[in-house]
Amino acid sequence: MKRILLFLLIALLALPLLGRSFTGRPMMFAGSYMMRAHGSEANYWNPALLSFDRRDFWWPLLDTGMLMSNNTFDLDFYNRIMEKGQISKEDKDLLIKKMEGSLRLNMLSQTSLLGFNLGGVALSSSFHSYNKAALSENYLKLLLYGNEEDEYLFSNKHNNLASLSFADVTVGMGDLRLPLPEEYPQIKFGWSASFLLGLHEMKTTRFDGVLRSDFDGLHLDQDIVLRKGLGGFGFKGMIGFAGNVAENLEVGLTLDNILGNIQWVLGKEETHYRVIADSVYIADLENAYFSTEQEDFKIDSYNTRFPMELGLGALYDAKMVSLSADFRQGFGESPLTSKTPSFSFGAEFKQLDFMPIRIGFSTGNSIAPWRVAYSLGFRVKPVELSLGMQSIQSLFPGYKTKGLSFGLSFRTGI
Repeated sequence: MKRILLFLLIALLALPLLGRSFTGRPMMFAGSYMMRAHGSEANYWNPALLSFDRRDFWWPLLDTGMLMSNNTFDLDFYNRIMEKGQISKEDKDLLIKKMEGSLRLNMLSQTSLLGFNLGGVALSSSFHSYNKAALSENYLKLLLYGNEEDEYLFSNKHNNLASLSFADVTVGMGDLRLPLPEEYPQIKFGWSASFLLGLHEMKTTRFDGVLRSDFDGLHLDQDIVLRKGLGGFGFKGMIGFAGNVAENLEVGLTLDNILGNIQWVLGKEETHYRVIADSVYIADLENAYFSTEQEDFKIDSYNTRFPMELGLGALYDAKMVSLSADFRQGFGESPLTSKTPSFSFGAEFKQLDFMPIRIGFSTGNSIAPWRVAYSLGFRVKPVELSLGMQSIQSLFPGYKTKGLSFGLSFRTGI
C-alpha cells in the first residue's frame, strides 16, 4: 500500500508536462489578466487593448507557464501514512472523500514562440498543451476495502482522458473606437484570428465497464475506445471590447473560440481495448488471469471543436496598486474550456517601480482547481523579468499543496 500511494503521489505531483493562456505573466495573477494584457498577449486575452501607443517584443521560450495539479494527494497525507506505517480506516475514508467521485489530474502549459505589437496590430505565436484525466474512485475503493459491493459500474464521466497540443499563429487588431456619441463612455473594439497547427489529440470517446462479485470471485468486463490524431489544421477567433466607466476603472468583455476547431488529417485512428477477468480474488491479484484484446482502426478526418467562452474583466489602476477581477464561463467542456464558471482576482503593488510584487487567486473549475499565485518582477525599462509560482488548493506552497505552477516572463518594449 505504501508503494501504491507513493506511486500515485509521484504521478500526480511530479509527472513532466506533456505539454486560457498559462504563459508567465497571466499565471502570476492566477488568470486575472483580461484587462492587463496590452502587448502581444492581448491577442489571447482581449484584442481591444492592443494600443497604438505601445510597442513590445515577445521573445521565444522566455514567456512560459506550467501547471500540474490533482484533487486528492498531497505530501502531508503521504507523510502521515508513512509515520504510522499503515493506513487506517479513517485515512481510507478521508482519501475517498477527497476524490469526490474521481481522482483528477490536470497538466497545462503554454510557451511563447514569437510576438510583437506595432501600433494597434499584433502578431504572436505560442505552443499550447492541455491535458486532463480522471479515474473513478471505485478503483481505489476496491484497492482499499476489497469487494464490499455486489456491482461496480464504470463510465466515461469518472474515467476519461483528454490530451491536446497545438501551435498558433495569431493576428490581432485593436484600439478601434465604436461610433458612439461623445456623451457616452468611449468603447474600444478589437479582434484576433488564430490559425492553428494541431500537433496531437487523444481522447477517450467510450469507457464502459462493470465488475460483479459473487461466490466465485470478481468478474470484470471493461470496454475502452481511445481516439487519436497526429497533425491537423484549424482556426479560432476572438472579439473583445474595453472602456473606461470611471476614473482609473476599465472594464471589458470578450467572446473567445469563435468557430474554434482543429481538423485532424494525419495519424487518425481509434484503439479499442477490452479487458475481461473471471473468478478474480482481491487477496490473490498476482495470480489472477486477465484477458485483454486490442484493435486499431484507421478513421476518417474528424474535428475537435472548442466551445465558445465568455469573459468579463475589470481593472482598477491607481498609482501605488492595481486590482483586477475576471469571470469566465465556457459553453461546453473541452481541454480548453469548462462549463463550470471561474472567478480570478489579481493585485500588483507598485511602491517600488523597479520591483513590482504581484498576487492572485482563482476559484478554479474542471480544468484547474483553486489556486493562489505569487510573483516578483524586476523592471528596468524597456526590459522586465518576472518569476512566479502558484500553490494549488493551498494558501502557500508546502506539504498540503496538491500541485504547483511556475511562470517565467521576459519582455522588452513595455
